[in-house]
Amino acid sequence: MARIGIISDIHGNLHALLAVLAEIEEVGVDAIVCLGDVVGYGPQPGACLELVDQRCDQLVIGNHERAVLDPVQATVFNAEARVGIEYSVAHLNPRQWSIIEEMPESILIAPGIECVHESPVPVDSGGYVRATSVAGRVLSEMDSAICFIGHTHVPAAFMLERGAAAEDVRRMILFSGGSISIREDRSYLLNPGSVGQPRDGDCRASWGLLDLDRRTFSLHRTAYEIDRAEMAVHSAGLPSVLGARLRVGA
Repeated sequence: MARIGIISDIHGNLHALLAVLAEIEEVGVDAIVCLGDVVGYGPQPGACLELVDQRCDQLVIGNHERAVLDPVQATVFNAEARVGIEYSVAHLNPRQWSIIEEMPESILIAPGIECVHESPVPVDSGGYVRATSVAGRVLSEMDSAICFIGHTHVPAAFMLERGAAAEDVRRMILFSGGSISIREDRSYLLNPGSVGQPRDGDCRASWGLLDLDRRTFSLHRTAYEIDRAEMAVHSAGLPSVLGARLRVGA
């Protein structure tokens, strides 16, 4: 597997997922990995689960999948997120339930390259790795050289030289179509952003591409039919904010 497409946080947005998978196929990859949160928020959780199960070579469980399996976990979610979990629970068939039940917490996609949804080590921030202070501690404690994470819905790349102190962590800027080089003397936390609900001010679906031969990670943004995605939210009777936020990437 030389070229690996990395997707995350689809959140029931079938229109975004279809557009991203089409672009990934056009770009050409050897495998696709999903970092979880296929369900929640959006109106097509079942269809997204089945498509991810068909098209992705490996996937890990997200906190929204855990909340579907154990709705008590949704009590800490905001109101819209709780509604999304209730909707997912009510609209998944047995096959789709089994896909969630079989999702692992973490996977290795190559030697030293781990994938999780939130963080490879426990953090006191709801699992969110956003601040450099949190990223630095994770990088200094994790076992893998590279770890792919999702959960924040914001693309990010954190780097720490091997043996350096946690406070020496660097956050590198990811631009659409641009790439960062991966060096063997550094550890990396890499977040491809969200396919179905970006929160970085860019409404386009976000995903990443790991090239093991070139030792690069690149960020990609894919335009999709937001009007149809928003209409699907309204048709499902979900809170209107879940459709409106797609337009602004927030």
